[in-house]
Amino acid sequence: MKSLLGHLVLPKEITPFEANYLKRMNRIGIIFFYLHLPIFTLIAWLNETGPATAAIWSAILLVGPTLAYLRFDNPRRISMTYGVTAMCFGALLVHIGQGPMQIEMHFYFFALIAALSLYGNPMVNVVAAVTVALHHALFWVYLPESVFNYDASVWVVAVHAAFVVVETPAACFISRSFFDNVIGLERIVRARTDALDAKNREMRLVLDNVRQGFVTLDRDRVLANERSAVVDRWFGDIPAGATLDAVLAPHDANAAMTLELGWDMVLDGFLPLEVALDALPSEVRVDERVLELAYRPIEGANGELRNLLVVITDVTEARQRARAEAEQREIVRVFERIVTDKLGFIEFFEEGNALVQRIADFDDAPDATALALLKRDLHTLKGNAGLFGINTLAERCHALENHIVEVGRAPGVAERRAIAERWERLRGAIKNLIGDDYHGTLEIDDADYDALLDAVLAGRTAGELETLVRGWRLEPMKRRLARIAEQARALAARLGKGELDITTNCNGLRLDPARWAHFWQAFVHVVRNAVDHGVEHPDERAEVGKPRAGRIEIHTAMADDAFVVHITDDGRGVDWDRISQKAAAMGLPADSEQALLDAMFTDGLTTRDAASMVSGRGVGMGAVVQACRDLGGSVDVRSEPGRGTTVSFRFPVDEMSEHARRFHDHWRPTLSGRHLRPRVAA
Repeated sequence: MKSLLGHLVLPKEITPFEANYLKRMNRIGIIFFYLHLPIFTLIAWLNETGPATAAIWSAILLVGPTLAYLRFDNPRRISMTYGVTAMCFGALLVHIGQGPMQIEMHFYFFALIAALSLYGNPMVNVVAAVTVALHHALFWVYLPESVFNYDASVWVVAVHAAFVVVETPAACFISRSFFDNVIGLERIVRARTDALDAKNREMRLVLDNVRQGFVTLDRDRVLANERSAVVDRWFGDIPAGATLDAVLAPHDANAAMTLELGWDMVLDGFLPLEVALDALPSEVRVDERVLELAYRPIEGANGELRNLLVVITDVTEARQRARAEAEQREIVRVFERIVTDKLGFIEFFEEGNALVQRIADFDDAPDATALALLKRDLHTLKGNAGLFGINTLAERCHALENHIVEVGRAPGVAERRAIAERWERLRGAIKNLIGDDYHGTLEIDDADYDALLDAVLAGRTAGELETLVRGWRLEPMKRRLARIAEQARALAARLGKGELDITTNCNGLRLDPARWAHFWQAFVHVVRNAVDHGVEHPDERAEVGKPRAGRIEIHTAMADDAFVVHITDDGRGVDWDRISQKAAAMGLPADSEQALLDAMFTDGLTTRDAASMVSGRGVGMGAVVQACRDLGGSVDVRSEPGRGTTVSFRFPVDEMSEHARRFHDHWRPTLSGRHLRPRVAA
């Protein structure tokens, strides 16, 4: 019974849509009832059953629906009144239709019950059925000729009632279905909307409590209103209709520009979508926060890009943790280098101090020459830091080099300060390892000790002994060349060049470390070029009949009153044709051997199409040439395709300090040969 009542009785709430629909149907209904007045009068006149009576009764029946239409606020009550009125008009039609057609007039009841289903209220059909049932029962008893045109029995009335009983449930079902699926559509939509809102709230609750930001873009890069709350916390209030690049621009102009330029590639479909998405910015900096951007395409039915899901992840802590771990690993490597080559590391460290200071103090509005010097300093610091395993510093320098090349101006103060900050952290760690007074330490090897002992036993003069001991302040080229060889081997390993066969020969020479430090720092670029540009990959060498291990020779010598440094590799040789092409593209002369040599050492000229962490900037050779010229030296290059290259640096012997010349005159032959024998008295 409860289920039946639930089907027959509508929910109490009347939605705006239902109210508007019933208002329109009730207006049609009242018009329909008023049309009965002339039509019934005509039918009564044709049947000679009293047209005046038909008109009067029709007018009387119109009173009820008219008052309901005018006075009732509830449109359902008006419809219920129409259900009773419709059956009363049906009864009047049967009454005025007396005669041969009176039985057929009963079909009007069934037509009206069906038509009342348009109100979508089963109770309208029920009250109509009850009305017609009471009419037949009462009029069959008191005025039977008003119902049947013959002497009908009670069973006839029962048959009529049975038809009504059969039709009414069907009409009620149709009414309720019409209400639920048409009139109640607003309620259905609202229910489903509420369900979606509930799911959205649940999803929003999830989105607002995860550390990732989720936002979708349409094809115009406009952000959807539905997004993670953390997105607004990161970027501030985002106005409706804003594009993602407009949101990024105040925080990271480069990322915003990259997104705007790369978006056309995403839409035009020329490149595979995955490739085009890789061209979009992968991270953005918002104040001190680093946000990683990942893109997930949302495709339409035909596979076209419909929306783009952007997943934003705060990787600040992860980057800081990774940086801290990387710096700790670098400190371990620095410690290892200090243990094995303390003087070499101190030299790098002191040169690095000067480079970092110049980078940090760089003028923000320099001329082209100053900018080239900044680029050279960055390249030199990057190369030397990489050789000593300080990759975090090398990577920062590489990024600033990229900025200069791409933008054409110096990096900002914050970017340059980041180099200085990293260096300061390194300084602190080094201070803990070697202390502040590392200049006061003098290291001698066994050869120096044995030479002094032999000289004392041999009875050398005080002046000769003084020269020997003062020579301990000079740097043995044997140690320097060994250090360079080790750097070359480490670089070859990084580049996948395999083992290197490196030979060195210092010829017992020693130099003033302070005077020559800048040259040796720049000389690293020549070594890097020999390993990266010169020596081929082991498989490539094997294909052309060379030993798989590349060969490099480094030696120093005194020749014709000059100090000479040679480095030779057995690699592919200098590509002079490529240098000629590059020189011509830069507007440089390339019509002679000297012009090509000058072009080779010009800042910005490189035979590589893309720069790497090792080479490809075209500034390293310029730096070493400048360092050579600062010492009054000259450079010569001899190269044979497929056979290798020799780079020679020649310096006037006067550039060697007086003490170094005296040492070489008295002690170089001794230290490069056998120990002294004791002097025998005459």
